[in-house]
This record gives sequence, structure tokens and C-alpha cells, in this order.
Amino acid sequence: MGEINNKKKEEEEKMNKKIYAIIIGSSLAFSLAGCGTTQDNNQSQSNTQTQSNNTSKSTKDDSMKGMDMENNQALEKAFKDELDGFTTIEQDIKKGDYKSANTIAGKLHDEFHAAILPPLKAKKGEAYAEEIHGKYDALQDAITSNNNTNITKLIKVNRDNLNKVAEILGVSLK
Repeated sequence: MGEINNKKKEEEEKMNKKIYAIIIGSSLAFSLAGCGTTQDNNQSQSNTQTQSNNTSKSTKDDSMKGMDMENNQALEKAFKDELDGFTTIEQDIKKGDYKSANTIAGKLHDEFHAAILPPLKAKKGEAYAEEIHGKYDALQDAITSNNNTNITKLIKVNRDNLNKVAEILGVSLK
């Protein structure tokens, strides 16, 4: 009986530790989320102070040049990953490995969402960006249904679209 009680106590202690970890993690997440909204409020307040914005504008422009270069490099990498991924999908399909092709297509889709879609929406608008995005969805559907004809067609369409989008966003694909 004593052994059972000891096991129960050990399990309760483990459970308590897990609960504390969840509480601490949640608190941290909420505190970080709170910082984000505070920052947004501060941003909108600082926008009303045009005089201070005008005096620091040249400093901001200089620092933004470095960020633009980093963003451009990140975009170049994303485009290269996408194009290389299409080649990998083609190779997987030739081997009949639809599962791997579908996994790659999912990763490409995620990267497209994270890196390419936001600047494309900002530059060309929601409708154009979603038209391009829809071709990624169609490719995934074609892979899922093992439709080789559509897969081949949609890889070409998506490649062509990426080349167009890279040009629109000023990204070099050399």
C-alpha cells in the first residue's frame, strides 16, 4: 500500500511540474504578446509627431538600406529554394515517389507563404498574389491525385510565375 501511495505522490509531483511549466510558458507568451501591442500603440503615437520623424528620416533611410539588402538576399534564397524544389518534385515523380513530392510541395507552399507572398501582395495587390498562390494549391492537388499531366503543366506554370514575380520584386535569379 505504501508503494502505491509513493507512486501516486511521484505522479502528482510530475503533474504539478508540468502545470507550472504550462503556466510559466503561458505567462511568457502573454507578456510577449502584450509587448507587441504596446509597440504598435507607440508606433501610432510616434507617427503623429511629424517634426521628430522629419529630423530622423535620413538616419532611418540609411539603416533601411541594410535591411533592404538582407530582405533581398532572403528573397533570392526563397526563390532559389522554390525553383530547386520544383526540380526535386519532378525527380520524385519520375521515380513514382508521390509522397516525397507532396512533402516537398507542402514545404514550398509554406515558404511561398512566408517569404514571397507578403511582398507580392504589397507590390501587386491581393488579387494578383492570390492568383499566383492558387497555382501552388493546384500543384499540390495534382500531386495528391497522382495526375502526372497536371503536375508537369503546373510545375511549368509555377516556374514561369516565380520568374515573373522575381522580376516584379526586383530579385535576381542568376
